Order: sequence, then structure tokens, then C-alpha cells
Amino acid sequence: MKYIVTDMDRRHSHHASFNYMLEFSKSVWHCTGVLDFDRARRWMNRTYGWSQEVDTRIAIKRSNAVLQDADINLHWAYSTVYKDYRIYLKGNEELAFFQLAHVQSNS
Repeated sequence: MKYIVTDMDRRHSHHASFNYMLEFSKSVWHCTGVLDFDRARRWMNRTYGWSQEVDTRIAIKRSNAVLQDADINLHWAYSTVYKDYRIYLKGNEELAFFQLAHVQSNS
């Protein structure tokens, strides 16, 4: 599996909610980025439960609705904007667990 880990800071739009971003770029690895993203997202669903697309998550948080604990997944979210496929992770534990389960391939 190929992915790029980005340690997010104030330059990144979702840095207030997430510390890390995993990027699975279709433009860099052709079709394998899409497949790796899909596999990673399915693993996240099994491991941390279902989550929203990051912009939908923000809209839910901004609404005046009373949120339940299950309405927002604090561990992760994803984005499929343009040709970039991204998974946002809350912290070190989520990143370490993902990296243990998904070793980077060199080829």
C-alpha cells in the first residue's frame, strides 16, 4: 500500500480537528491510489466505525442540531476531492495503529 503521511499544521484546512492526513493520490500512483484509499477506508470503518466525508462532518458540527456521541467520529474522516483521496486522523494512536496494519510498499 502506498500513501503519504502529512503532519498537519495551520497551513492545512482541517488542522483544528485532525493531526495527520494520509494521501492516496491517483495522479501519482495511477489507479493504485484509488484502490489503496478504498482499502484504507474500509479498514478505518472496521476499526473505528463509520465516519463522514470531512466537509459533511464540518456542516454537521456547524448546524444547531443537538449531537449525539455517535453523530461525529472523532478518530477519522475522509475526502475525495478532485483526484486526491485523503484520510484525516485525529492523533498519534490512530496513525501508529494504521501504519502497523498497513506497511508502506517500496515498489
